[in-house]
Amino acid sequence: MIHTDTFKKIAEALLTDYSIVYYVDAVTGEYRRYSVDPRVNSMRLGLEGADFFGDMIRFADNVVYEEDREAFKNKQNKEAVLHAVSMNVLPRFEYRVMIDGKPVWHTARIIRGINPDENDYFVYGIINIDKEVRERFEIEKMKKERELYNRIAEGLASNYDVIYYVNMADKSYVGYTTNNIYGTFHVEDEGDDFFASAPKNASQIVHPNDYEKFVTTLDRDNIITQLSRKRKIGLDYRMIVDGEMKYTRFTVMWAGNKRHVVICVENIDSEIRREKEYLKALNSEKELARRDDLTGAKNKTAYLELIHSVQDNIDNGINYLTFAIVVCDINGLKQINDTEGHQVGDEYIKTCAKLICDVFTHSPVFRIGGDEFVVFIRGGDYAIKGNLFDKLRHEVLKNRYIPGMPIIASGMSAYDPSVDKSVSEVFDRADAMMYENKKELKRGDTPR
Repeated sequence: MIHTDTFKKIAEALLTDYSIVYYVDAVTGEYRRYSVDPRVNSMRLGLEGADFFGDMIRFADNVVYEEDREAFKNKQNKEAVLHAVSMNVLPRFEYRVMIDGKPVWHTARIIRGINPDENDYFVYGIINIDKEVRERFEIEKMKKERELYNRIAEGLASNYDVIYYVNMADKSYVGYTTNNIYGTFHVEDEGDDFFASAPKNASQIVHPNDYEKFVTTLDRDNIITQLSRKRKIGLDYRMIVDGEMKYTRFTVMWAGNKRHVVICVENIDSEIRREKEYLKALNSEKELARRDDLTGAKNKTAYLELIHSVQDNIDNGINYLTFAIVVCDINGLKQINDTEGHQVGDEYIKTCAKLICDVFTHSPVFRIGGDEFVVFIRGGDYAIKGNLFDKLRHEVLKNRYIPGMPIIASGMSAYDPSVDKSVSEVFDRADAMMYENKKELKRGDTPR
């Protein structure tokens, strides 16, 4: 025969799985509470009572977590519990009990008397499942986060053609291809040393002019250094794929563990070409906005922009500039307009502009007024500016004897950093010289 103390020890061992155990008379509702959990004392529950089912409602009002309270009352009322006793099973229901000011997850279990035909008493056990529930929640959270990350990764990956996941410690890598951008050239999807494979493959498909910067940017030590200062690095480069040039971009960033890098490669050929077309159109538009509609020479707006830029250089102490200005003025235009009409006058302006442009072929020519042109001599033309200026005047002298040919008064002056503080001073000297020439041409004198 087993001693009573032995039964007590067995009961205590079994009770360790429970926060609280109630021994309940199913007929009268009388009960006694047992617990080996010291925290239960903080809930100030009685050791016994005469109304188990009523006390369970009060237990809910005082101890069960507010959000679980109504559900607890509905599932743990007298009818539900006695039905569970008759079935010897209590549907699993999880709820939180406030212990020491914190919600702790519990569930309940029904155990009938030893004789299944006797339903006059039952054991009602409350089990602490807080650790189990929180671990399950954590697993579910991790699963949801993993699913979310997978969806995010899939969404991000769809923006790239190839993604490499590179171990920065042992240099091994895995590649994921969503769109083949390498054509017939085969690139391994995985390997032992990304930083050895990349330059080798690049030598076969990266444009020769971009190879050095490609290899330098994708160097392991450079990546580590650069990513210590910025969130990501990248490079736009050209590939020659099956004989066709394509603009490509790679972007490098740390993976979340800071032990791997993610290298995303994308075909940006259409993007770059659209950008180039846009810039070309924009430049053409700007160029047209700075062109004289009648003669095709640059207009006054373009001239003022150039002069402003040159003046900034002078103001900033750049005194080694080499440029000269030629001021030209068309003779006889008013008379042509008055006697032959503006259409003939416009043709005469175009003929004069052509003569100036034909002489100064490597310097910009500006029409800054109705009959006034300016040439900004620079570069190779500057070294032979005297010869070019003499050529212009020589052509004009010949034209005096041929009706309808362009007669243009001109003057030239070169920038002298020891004298000139502004572009306007150079212009004024050339303009004064032009007026002297204009008088000479009207008198029929040979210019000096």
